[in-house]
Amino acid sequence: MRPALLLPALALLTTASLAQAQPPPPAARVVTVSGQGEASGLPDRARLSMAVEARNLDLRLAETEVNKVVRAYLGELKTLGIKDEDINTAGYSVNPEYDWVDNQQRFRGYLARRQIELTVRKLDQLGDALLRATKAGVNQVNPPVLESSKLKEIERSALARAAADAQAQAQVLAETLGLKLGAARNVVAGGSQPLPPPVPMVKAMAMRADAAPEMSGNEQMGFAGGQIRANASVTVEFDLVGLN
Repeated sequence: MRPALLLPALALLTTASLAQAQPPPPAARVVTVSGQGEASGLPDRARLSMAVEARNLDLRLAETEVNKVVRAYLGELKTLGIKDEDINTAGYSVNPEYDWVDNQQRFRGYLARRQIELTVRKLDQLGDALLRATKAGVNQVNPPVLESSKLKEIERSALARAAADAQAQAQVLAETLGLKLGAARNVVAGGSQPLPPPVPMVKAMAMRADAAPEMSGNEQMGFAGGQIRANASVTVEFDLVGLN
């Protein structure tokens, strides 16, 4: 009976030995490349950030002055047809100011400040919005930030170009090595990244004395908007197949 019991164990040992004797499967031949892509489009809107500041020993007079300017500017924006939902004037602060004289703190007055933020959805009105701000008495104006309502489309276009660039690089490598480019094994998209928005070129921030009355605000300022750009990166691993 004992020899019969040894047969299953012997069969298992033989099977294990055969499995160990088999050569490992060949390693897959792959190539990994990184593609880059960029796309651009024209801006079609702008965000403006500005402020009105007034200093006075009398707090009420300082507040009255900044509020008067804000009301005047809101009237100007209304004539341009800019909607209320695109205007924010909620930013408000009042701070006492002091000077140090002979090691003593002396009250200088109150600084009242109103923040104005708005979106100009028609770029042909940007110059007028800026010029009318200074006309109304706004005394702090930051550079406009240009944007595009089609930014997502621009970013997707950059991503598609990055993928095409990766495939083209892999194709060149495959042909150079005498192989055929196979399917993509793994794809890692770095995502698209909008480049810093362009700073619009302007010749002046105030009304030109020689400007013709019929000139638009953009013409008076010499406005040029440039383009909105986005770039993207993609890393792709492709199979390499031998030619038959």
